[in-house]
Amino acid sequence: MKFNAKKLLLVSSIAAALAGCNSSDDKKDSISIDLRLMETTDIHTNVMPYNYFVSQEDNETNLPEWGLARTSLVIAETRKEVANSMLFDNGDLIQGSPMGDYMAALGTEHLQDEMHPVYKAMNYLEYDAANLGNHEFNYGLDYLDEALKGSEFPYVAANVWKADDSLEKVSNATEECEVRITEDFYDTAEHMYNPYVILDREFIADDGKAHTVKVGVIGFTPPDIMGWDASHLVCNVVVSDIKKTAEHYVPIMKAEGADVIVAIPHSGLNNNDDEFAENASLHLGYVDDIDAIMFGHDHRDFPNSTGEYGDIPDVDAEKGLINGIPAVMPGYWGAKLGVIDLKLNSNDGGETWSVDHNHSTAELRSLVEGSDGAVEDLVVTEHEGTVEYMAETIAEIDVNMNSFFPQVVPDLSIQVVNEAQLHQLNKWKAEGEFADASEDALFLSVSAPFKSGRNGGADYTNIQEGELTNASVADIYVFDNNTPAVLKMTGADMKRWIEWINSNAYRSLPLAEGETFLVEEFPGYNFDAFFGGFSEEGEGLLKYTVNVENESKFIIEDSGYTETENEQLTSLTYDGVEIADDAEIFVITNNYRASNSGMPGVDNAVLVKEEAAFVNRELVQFYLADRLEEQEGTELAFPNAKVFQLEAPNTTSVSFASAKLEEAFRCATNEVTGLSTDQEDGTKEGTEGFTIYNFNFDYNGEFNCSAK
Repeated sequence: MKFNAKKLLLVSSIAAALAGCNSSDDKKDSISIDLRLMETTDIHTNVMPYNYFVSQEDNETNLPEWGLARTSLVIAETRKEVANSMLFDNGDLIQGSPMGDYMAALGTEHLQDEMHPVYKAMNYLEYDAANLGNHEFNYGLDYLDEALKGSEFPYVAANVWKADDSLEKVSNATEECEVRITEDFYDTAEHMYNPYVILDREFIADDGKAHTVKVGVIGFTPPDIMGWDASHLVCNVVVSDIKKTAEHYVPIMKAEGADVIVAIPHSGLNNNDDEFAENASLHLGYVDDIDAIMFGHDHRDFPNSTGEYGDIPDVDAEKGLINGIPAVMPGYWGAKLGVIDLKLNSNDGGETWSVDHNHSTAELRSLVEGSDGAVEDLVVTEHEGTVEYMAETIAEIDVNMNSFFPQVVPDLSIQVVNEAQLHQLNKWKAEGEFADASEDALFLSVSAPFKSGRNGGADYTNIQEGELTNASVADIYVFDNNTPAVLKMTGADMKRWIEWINSNAYRSLPLAEGETFLVEEFPGYNFDAFFGGFSEEGEGLLKYTVNVENESKFIIEDSGYTETENEQLTSLTYDGVEIADDAEIFVITNNYRASNSGMPGVDNAVLVKEEAAFVNRELVQFYLADRLEEQEGTELAFPNAKVFQLEAPNTTSVSFASAKLEEAFRCATNEVTGLSTDQEDGTKEGTEGFTIYNFNFDYNGEFNCSAK
């Protein structure tokens, strides 16, 4: 067959012309938008840049590195740089600071007449949407619902549902409220809050025109709230898995026209594939059509260059990417602002939009000088009320209380809580509770140092004025949502519990070059210390010794742990008698710890009592009041029970990072036996602002730091 060259040339020319027209039309219809997303998280009612645990003079001298009033200035600057922006909050908003305590003390009825101060500030800052964190549930559902009425922006919480008798139960027992979550559950259960919102926003594109973009926002809270706030939530609320809930709702959001989908999970980032995971932000990176992840909960920074996320596949911590999806977590208390810049493209003139993840970025922005006076003025009434409330004196004390060194020296900030808890446990016993206990059953308490540097080098209990105030009680027991719980266990369970703490808290000796003694990744609020009260002679009844040169009993891995035959616990006695493996023990703790059913020591224990009528912080207040009533005068003595002792026969000393505070230096160099410091700067988990201390295992002297 022969081709006509002239005809072929003509056809080719027409095709080229048509192609040129199509190319021109495509180019005409192709436009893009630069959209900036901003996030705050874990504000914990820190609206004012004010440290309620120190004097007003100290606050005037040192402006704290936190507070939404300070973040406000960063938000304003970050907004000014771009034409299009949105602002979100991730949760843990209404609890966690003295102002939060003060508002909770005023109660639900107060919120019916007065807006919660966090919403006075956030409405002014024009947030677009927010998510519920776990601490939103601390004061109960009625308080939360009343507080949320102050919000002028929508809230989302996709995995929180109403408990309903029509839902399939795990068990048919009448007292059983746990629901079986199947595929049908998502279509039949009723939400407690909006699972998601789709916000229509007008943004300026590169063609200079305004275009409508549908921004979908979906939020999640940790499933663990069912244990942490069981007294408020069990039989009232059902919580589903974060990833499975996202997989159910994200396609629905796309079908409803969402161009962009922003996930704001109150959930941290670690390498796990667990169902109902507390920290599930990694999982969301694998859910199709999520375009940005703005997460929180564990008070860390992402992106960062510390290397702490280096072992997680598909996570680029320096660029702020989770499986290629831009992600941010801006620390806590408003000290950072998370910023994601998305590139949106449209090929149909703005009818629909898609996100170009390869040209989207993530970053954190730090505070600038000063504080926003307009925000401060909005909450001045609540601020002044908080200052007055926190300053009320409860009692005088003969020593200082701090949480600088609880992992190496028995610590009064833990002991006071343990004394209060044991006081309540003995009250219950005297009232006839635990009537089935054997005659030689032991009644003990366990607690931890709740402020131990999680939020920086000044984040430690530091009571040094020779008196206890309402602020002091809040300083000692930060988590005002914990309620008391009693576990029944054996001596063997208790030993495994202590071994678990040892295995997590201490590095194996001898230390490698440049290595510090304490495992920084293990949070101080998980360092449990037991207590058994005092003998008539004033000596601590419970004593235990730990040889940290022995190999750890538990080998801790990302996937779990391996239990070995190794033992670091070399002695465990009560009133001078070794505690037998089959000893019967009742331990009072908090509901958070009692719910850790997978933790060695707790795993075999039986929960025999929960008390939702009051919280553990109130136990401290009750205890102080009872002691003052039993004596004359207002001064209380607090001898150290010297519960535990670390041994390291072949080690001269070890170093560790702790508080960068003058009082910590004083206690280490002149007061507490075995401790010293050259005030060398140090880090915890790659975070600067700490000091290096040395400990030489000397337990022959004074453990308390005297009143200043």
